Amino acid sequence: MTERRTWLLTTPIYYVNDVPHVGHAYTTIAADTLTRARRLQGKDAFLLTGTDEHGQNIERIAREKGIPTQQYCDQIAAVFRQLWDRLDIRYDRFIRTTEDVHVRGVLKLWGRLIEAKCSDGRDAIYKGTYAGWYCPRCEAFKDEDELKQPGNLCADHERPCEWTEEENFFFRLSAYEAWLREEIGSGRLRIDPDERRNEVLGIINQGLKDFSVSRARVKWGIPVPQRPDHVLYVWVDALSNYITALGYADDGAQYKKYWESAGAERFHLIGKDILRFHCLYWPALLQAAGVPPPNREFVQGWITKEGRKLSKTTGNVIDPQVLVDRYGPDPVRYFLLRESTYGQDWDFTEPGFVGRYNSDLANDLGNLVSRALTMVVRYRDGRVPLRGDRFDVLEPAKVLASYEALDFAGALSQVWAAVTKLNQRIVTHAPWEMAKDPHQSTRLDALLYDLLEGVRLIALLVQPVMPRAAGRIFRMLGLADRDPGPDDLVWGRLEPGSPLGAIESLFPRIEKAADPAAKEKPVSDGNVPPPPAAPATPAASPPVPDRIDIADFAKIELRAALVIAAEKVEGSKKLVKLQVDLGTEKRQVVAGIAESYAAETLVGKRVVIVANLKPAKLMGVESNGMVLAASVDGKAVLCTFDAEVPPGAKVK
Repeated sequence: MTERRTWLLTTPIYYVNDVPHVGHAYTTIAADTLTRARRLQGKDAFLLTGTDEHGQNIERIAREKGIPTQQYCDQIAAVFRQLWDRLDIRYDRFIRTTEDVHVRGVLKLWGRLIEAKCSDGRDAIYKGTYAGWYCPRCEAFKDEDELKQPGNLCADHERPCEWTEEENFFFRLSAYEAWLREEIGSGRLRIDPDERRNEVLGIINQGLKDFSVSRARVKWGIPVPQRPDHVLYVWVDALSNYITALGYADDGAQYKKYWESAGAERFHLIGKDILRFHCLYWPALLQAAGVPPPNREFVQGWITKEGRKLSKTTGNVIDPQVLVDRYGPDPVRYFLLRESTYGQDWDFTEPGFVGRYNSDLANDLGNLVSRALTMVVRYRDGRVPLRGDRFDVLEPAKVLASYEALDFAGALSQVWAAVTKLNQRIVTHAPWEMAKDPHQSTRLDALLYDLLEGVRLIALLVQPVMPRAAGRIFRMLGLADRDPGPDDLVWGRLEPGSPLGAIESLFPRIEKAADPAAKEKPVSDGNVPPPPAAPATPAASPPVPDRIDIADFAKIELRAALVIAAEKVEGSKKLVKLQVDLGTEKRQVVAGIAESYAAETLVGKRVVIVANLKPAKLMGVESNGMVLAASVDGKAVLCTFDAEVPPGAKVK
């Protein structure tokens, strides 16, 4: 494989038939995060996004609104750019398909296609007549087996398709079937996840059909030079943005560097509803035109709401602007990438958002930063103490490898395992006790330095996801406000004696409003705590449950247990299987805490279990005991200890 020297990453260009929804934000945040992680390693990374502004739908919507089509496009494109600014998306180029440089690039590509010959000598582009079902909203023709019955409905938009007959230009996709199979099968065109790669190969194996690349009925688009009464098919137009944005029309330097060079990675993030266009149409078109095809595609899953796909057409949407208004950009970025496996479908819930915010951001990371820096202020006059022996809290290379694999949840799990480890280190070593003994001064210096340096590395590796929070942590550590690079990944960069900055609250908890039906209180973009709510009217006291006597309680055997291994129960969202040490024996316990704790973060925790509970099977997995936990905002919070307790110790 050719060694990569440049890394181009693209989002789809988003259709301006409406304002952005959370699915658009999800893809763009993922792209920005991967690009930031690459830049952190010193890679020459370029991020491209933009808007798709041609087609029948855009023309229709502008007409319905009573404004010129270009004016409508300008308005919606501005909303996308404004949202990306609010979400701290740092793109290198925002392309619009109504730009002159794009139109010229598309016409250059078309000129090559119209002259192209297939390997058997036939023209790659030819005239023909199409008759079939057409979805105006997809702007695509549909095969019979793609329609929902009755009514010949588009499966994506649940609207009737139209029977259409017209003379078009066609692209001879069928002639590139063997080439596509070889490109994908060999890995030269890498498609992830594996099930999407297999899906594309399955489509090829069913036999590829030629497709129409011009439209006679559409006026808002790029006219076909050979037939000015036709416009180029919107997908031929839109897909071309990946090269026109780089200056393809003029053989620009960016095009040569990020697309044409042998060492370029040409990587598209896409949704599974546009898989066929990107993984079949686009590579074949480029091959025919003599332009290098993409070499990596990642197919993102759908976010659903109440089990249904998000869709502007059906009205099932989550407004990302509202999420940023309510919680701020960093928590939105974190939740979307932490909550699920990127590439798989998952269901968004606001209670889940609040629970993860309070658990991960406020309780775990926020408390760690506050405790570590406050102790340095208290015990070392706010200056970085002397270094001790190196303490490896996490491995940057592994975290960055997870980012590169688009395993964002995995990367963040590793970072949060380090957060947990440092919080446990504070409890275990009790620096407040060490500070009382002058003979412990050297050990206290080393511990406090470890905590500060651990916080720095955590901020560094969470920066691709939460750049604003990372910047605030760097400032609290007294570090300059700059873009971090590879040299910062080395342990020990904090200089002893340097002063810390002002300590501030990182992620204030979100408290529920007094009225259970009310929304959670908002947190501003700067994560400043919201004003306190008015006192609630006292409610009637709940009934006191039946009480037990001490003899009944004595029947329950509570023991301290050390978690020595943990893994999720296959097929369950909630269950995790723990192997625990009870001092005199090892046991397996199943607990419903997987939505609150990643399995790998549980190893090393000391928990309380009911040790004399009869064995039970949960989803076919035997559990010998029960882990104690409270429920806070719908999330489990484990019952643990504030000092090191030996496994098996009785809890009274």
